[in-house]
Amino acid sequence: MPKDISTLIPDIMKVIDGEGGWDEAITKYLADTISEVASERFGGVPEKPRDTLSLSGIGKPCERQLWSKVNEPDQQEVINAELKGTFFYGDLLEALVIALAKAAGHDVQGEQDVLYVNGIKGHRDCVIDGWLVDVKSASDFSFEKFKRGDLATNDPFGYCSQLSSYLYAGQDDPLVTEKNKAAFLVIKKNRFELCLDVHDFTTRLPHKEAEVQHKKDMVKGPMPPIPAAAAPIPQSKTSPNMKLSTLCTYCFRKNKCYPGLRTFQYSGGPSHLTYVGKEPQVPEIGVKLWQ
Repeated sequence: MPKDISTLIPDIMKVIDGEGGWDEAITKYLADTISEVASERFGGVPEKPRDTLSLSGIGKPCERQLWSKVNEPDQQEVINAELKGTFFYGDLLEALVIALAKAAGHDVQGEQDVLYVNGIKGHRDCVIDGWLVDVKSASDFSFEKFKRGDLATNDPFGYCSQLSSYLYAGQDDPLVTEKNKAAFLVIKKNRFELCLDVHDFTTRLPHKEAEVQHKKDMVKGPMPPIPAAAAPIPQSKTSPNMKLSTLCTYCFRKNKCYPGLRTFQYSGGPSHLTYVGKEPQVPEIGVKLWQ
């Protein structure tokens, strides 16, 4: 009897608990997937900045970032080894989750299928039990957002736009039997915990073509203004320093939008300060651009 996605997480937990499902075929799948991803990440092929729109980034709230990606690719920051390793860590976890879903007896198909919306290309993660699923690895803070279902109203990276784009592109795909809803399957990075964050895109799907067309037209025009959501915020309740908002922290052109930006390496990660009223007692680090 076919399984339903509603039992996916408890079924995965049964596999981990040794109640069957994991076999040599799953072991080979996971090993092959990790090997392929490692070769892509570390295979020595010179990395180049991307200069095209994609479905994974089309919904990011800052249109200035998208415009710059297409029109100023040489202004992007070079990804350092620490960040590359972090991305690979996420790749490992995401490959593990899909392997576990297969071992749990759920129908997993359509992995990394190429999709298009209005000429813009993307790759979906997979379809599980007829549902479009995007697999994410997340920090404690981000995981709780997925778990609470907060992403619908607080989505600084445009994940919901990405997911709805994949769902829209699969409307005629027989693998996708749930046509209005899709889900994030999320794994916490620092300890094993999973959640399934389901979103209903019924009202969003009819506007998808227009959303994508707007972004295509936008990158052909002049650079958009910095969005209000990008305004710097206090570094802490007691510090006079100001730092970048979440929207800007992970943006490749933050140094262009905020000339004089200073980056300091704290134990919990870098902090990008737009104003320094009190000198931090941690190392300051520089940024390397492609140009």
